[in-house]
Amino acid sequence: MKKFYSSFDAFALRTITYTTARVWGFLYFYDWINPDPRRQPKIDFYCYAGIAGGILGGVLANPFQVVFNRMQVDEMYPARSRRNYKGFVDGFTRCAEEGALMRGAGAHGLKFAGLVSVGSGTYDYIKENMFYFFGPISMNRIVGTAAGCAAAVAASMPFDAIATRMHTMRPLPNGKMPYGSSFDCFTKIWQYEGSFNHQSNFGCFYSGGQAYFLRLYVIAMASQYMLDYYHHSSKVSEFWQPARFHFQSGLDYDIHNPYTDGFNQIMVHNWAAKQVMPALHPFAADGESQIGIV
Repeated sequence: MKKFYSSFDAFALRTITYTTARVWGFLYFYDWINPDPRRQPKIDFYCYAGIAGGILGGVLANPFQVVFNRMQVDEMYPARSRRNYKGFVDGFTRCAEEGALMRGAGAHGLKFAGLVSVGSGTYDYIKENMFYFFGPISMNRIVGTAAGCAAAVAASMPFDAIATRMHTMRPLPNGKMPYGSSFDCFTKIWQYEGSFNHQSNFGCFYSGGQAYFLRLYVIAMASQYMLDYYHHSSKVSEFWQPARFHFQSGLDYDIHNPYTDGFNQIMVHNWAAKQVMPALHPFAADGESQIGIV
C-alpha cells in the first residue's frame, strides 16, 4: 500500500503550486478580458483566459512537476539506473544542478492551457444548458464535470505525454538525450509510435487516458463539494447554476435562456423599469429621463 503514496511530499508541493498558479492565472486573465460585472460566461473568453492562465501556471509549476515525475517512475528503472531522490528537496537540488528544472516547460504549459481553456468552457456550457432544460438537479454537476474532463483529456493529454517524457528521459549510451526539445519529442513520438506505417495511430499520445480522466474527474468533483462546504451551502450559485446580476437596477436573476436571453430582458424591462426605477421604462412620464437598459 505504501507504494501508492510514494513521493507524496513532491505530489503535495506540485499540486499546491500548479493549482494555485493556473487558477490565479485563469481568473486574472478572465477578469482582464471580460470586465462585465454580470459575469455572463462566454466560451471564447474562457478559451483565451484558459490558454494564458494555463501556460503561465504550467511554466511556473514545471520544476515541481519534474521532481514529482522522476520520483514516481524511479522504481521502474533497474537498480543501477535509479536516481534515488531522498525527498523533494534532494530531488529539486539535484535537478537544479543538472539544469533540468525547466525541461519540457513549453509542453507542460500547453498541457494546462488545453486543460483549463477547454475543460472550463465545456463544463459551464453543459451545466447551463442542462439547467435550462432540467432545472437545478444534481445531474447537472455530474454530467457537466464529466463532459469538461473528457474535453480536457482530449486537449491536454498529448502535451502531458510529451512533458512526462521530457521530464523523465535519461542520456543514451552515446551521452546524448533522446529528445532535444518538446517539439523534437512530438515529432519522434509521431514518427516512430504514431505513424500508420508502423501499424500505430494517434492513440500513442493517449496511453493511460482512463486513469488521467478519473484523476481529473475526482479532483473536479471533490473541489466543487469542498467549495459547497466552505460556503455553508449545498448549492453555491457561482458553481452550481447560472447567477446573473443586472448592474443598473441591482437585480439578481438566475433564469437563463442560453439561446436568446429574451426572457431575461423581458423580466428586467417589466420588473425593474416599472417598479424599481420608473425612469428606465420607455413609457415614463413626460419630463423624466429615459435610460436604455443594456
